[in-house]
Amino acid sequence: MIWLIGNKGMLGREIGEQFAAAGIPVIASDREVDIADMSAIEKFASAHNPEWIVNCAAYTAVDQAESEEDIAAVINSDGPANLAGYAAKTGAKLIHLSTDYVFDGAKRSPYTEDDKPNPQSAYGRTKLDGERRIIDALPRHFIIRTAWLYGPYGKNFAATMLRLFSERSEVRVVDDQSGTPTYSLGLARNIVDMVHSDSDKYGIFHYTDDGETTWYEFAREIYTIARGLGMLAKEVEILPVTTLEYPTPAKRPQYSVLSKDKIIRELGFTVADWKTNLRAYLERV
Repeated sequence: MIWLIGNKGMLGREIGEQFAAAGIPVIASDREVDIADMSAIEKFASAHNPEWIVNCAAYTAVDQAESEEDIAAVINSDGPANLAGYAAKTGAKLIHLSTDYVFDGAKRSPYTEDDKPNPQSAYGRTKLDGERRIIDALPRHFIIRTAWLYGPYGKNFAATMLRLFSERSEVRVVDDQSGTPTYSLGLARNIVDMVHSDSDKYGIFHYTDDGETTWYEFAREIYTIARGLGMLAKEVEILPVTTLEYPTPAKRPQYSVLSKDKIIRELGFTVADWKTNLRAYLERV
């Protein structure tokens, strides 16, 4: 049995649908099971005895976390630590989703799993602490760091751009932060395949789509494909701006491209070009 946590979120919904499509039975929960409360975890899980736990729950309000770090830590650190503790007692395997925000963005080549984390935001600090507490408690862990995640469920950059393109004649987008978009469906399918194969190659892994871009170029590609598909009725001017011109409470990594070599080699994940996946997403929504 598989326990999917955070099943109402963007990635959790995708994973749940892919498990269902594969005919794999899943028990699912969201906020109704408080993972910061060990007794709540034990009460829910003991009735099902999951062999795998897939944790998609997270506090992801990056800017708000700057003033709510203690609240973010409950979900991003305490919760994962409890899940790892429960898994250690029962023999379950844990998949935990983490983030590129554990890095400072100072590097100029793709981050590997061996690179030293140095988070620059409250969100990044709480996610890194969650990783470390999992590692301390549970040998049977898979920590998958991803970045720039988007999909048809929930708030994300691609959905925001589509809305702004329909509302405005001009949109300004940061052009000095580099990374790689990640389509939620691609990640979900890989995770389901990994669980189905009952992998035991534990550790930290990086996953995004393939390639490298900036938020500005990502926005331009969304616009170009959406216009070609007839999704946008009018022309919109997209203007590049610097991070300094678009200040936010939380500092974003200037460079957050992640190397996928390890996850391809050890877990057999498939990785598609980010533009290919973006078109698939836009044809879907």
